[in-house]
Amino acid sequence: MAFKRRRDGIYLKKLPAFRRIFPYLMKTRTESLIYFTQKIDMTNLLGYLEKVNKGKTGAQRLTMFQVFLAVIARVLKMRPELNRFVAGRRIYGHKDISVTFIVKKEFTEEAEETNARIVFSGDETPAGVRDKVVSHLNIARGGAKGGDDKLIDFVAAFPRPMIGLIAWCIRFMDYHNILPRFLMEAIPLYTSVYLANLGSIGLDAPYHHLYEYGSASLFIVIGKMHKEPLVDEKNRITVRDCINISFTLDERITEGFYCARSIVLFKKLLENPGLLENKELTAEELLAGDKKWNAAGRKTRSMKAAINKKRDAAGRYGRPVKKRARRTAVNTAVAGKRGTGRIKKKA
Repeated sequence: MAFKRRRDGIYLKKLPAFRRIFPYLMKTRTESLIYFTQKIDMTNLLGYLEKVNKGKTGAQRLTMFQVFLAVIARVLKMRPELNRFVAGRRIYGHKDISVTFIVKKEFTEEAEETNARIVFSGDETPAGVRDKVVSHLNIARGGAKGGDDKLIDFVAAFPRPMIGLIAWCIRFMDYHNILPRFLMEAIPLYTSVYLANLGSIGLDAPYHHLYEYGSASLFIVIGKMHKEPLVDEKNRITVRDCINISFTLDERITEGFYCARSIVLFKKLLENPGLLENKELTAEELLAGDKKWNAAGRKTRSMKAAINKKRDAAGRYGRPVKKRARRTAVNTAVAGKRGTGRIKKKA
């Protein structure tokens, strides 16, 4: 390999040996895939959208897709190990947080498709994400072609042997970290996450493969909204609006437990979108089981403290058992001495 440094990533040389050896045991993304499915209860999200969109029209309205983008960016900021990729048998961390998705210029079968790649900081609120998305969509749906479309038109004009040679050269340069910046910017697969919203066309979420080209180690598919019976907090069966989301991940970038916890965080933020308004919340706080957050993202009374109180013999909540036991023992001893004194006095 010619170089370790890349234009789009930082080489992670201090990883454990077990993690560094993975790209040699599993050389491609195709043989390194892990699949997750998560069901999302949309009740709170729909209520949140109704609240923030009250009195707004057109591009000022916040959409469900924009909230999904805000959650993805925030999770990648909080869980940076998901924002990695493998290139040239080495593991790198992305220098930015980016999400790529398909944009139809018109909602018809004949309309052309193009890719939109948006870079986020991870601290954006849903409103901030909305502004970025609207700006990029206006450009993507305009008359001018993007860099990816121009590159495809240029390469596709060559005979088949030349196209194969160009594809081989791109893979060779990417492997040795010498791919020019303009090609990375023109190829939409050089991104943190590739996102597909199949729910917008009435389909559920299938599992999607990862591309061997580019640097996307995570593919997320959003399914259509549907009614489904769920068990609520009071163990009652209720019918809720739900969405299935599928995740396809390159397991070489991090461990499975880290990924599972990250998807739990993803689910929590989607089902409580008001948490996105508070930039100070950390992943540790959100994943902690003994804390509860309200819709505005503020910490409420600890659930653990509320349910972990000890009951006394009469069923009342009181002091911890050990302290109360010590005080009871002292009181009994004092009462015994007083009682003994009284008995002697009577005698």
